[in-house]
Amino acid sequence: MERKDLIKITEEFVKAKMKGYDSGHDWWHIDRVRRLALHINDKESLANPFVVEITALLHDSADSKFAGDDVEACYNRIGDFLEESELAGIKKRVIDVIRNISFSNKNPSSAISDSLLHVVQDADRLDAIGAIGIARAFNYGGFRNNIIYNPDANGRGKSTIGHFYEKLLVLKDLMNTETGKKLAIERHNFLEMFLEQFYKEWDQQGN
Repeated sequence: MERKDLIKITEEFVKAKMKGYDSGHDWWHIDRVRRLALHINDKESLANPFVVEITALLHDSADSKFAGDDVEACYNRIGDFLEESELAGIKKRVIDVIRNISFSNKNPSSAISDSLLHVVQDADRLDAIGAIGIARAFNYGGFRNNIIYNPDANGRGKSTIGHFYEKLLVLKDLMNTETGKKLAIERHNFLEMFLEQFYKEWDQQGN
């Protein structure tokens, strides 16, 4: 099977898996991460572009936020898909990257030498910050019925604004590649600008 056909059937597999995900983790998130990963890899030539694309497409197919207790079954389905799609040769590497890509994973990416992980992880993290990252954060917060902000917790605590401090503002310093680091600066600065305006408007409401 030609590579373009393998990409196509992978897209179809992923779109089917995305059903039930919120719109911050939908097909368009996958497509953005795919394009960012290919851009980073084009700049740095760290991994095979075809493997980068396949991995980026599959990176959220076993997301624990949506799979729940079914995570291992999701990994098994990904493995079966790769086997059936003549991609058995990259199965282990792709699944290893997917297992370690998440921000919540206990293994720091700096301890894992695979450049494929570094490229796709940077792309995924870039999509979590900047204007799109803000839109995704509030979309997911609404999806989970989280409060927007808890002033009694000084911006921290279980709220969407709290998520900025727990994750989003941390990501700039966790980028692996030089390209990822450069792209993260503008997006990080936008997060800070947004928070400054948010607090200004919140305080005006209280006066």
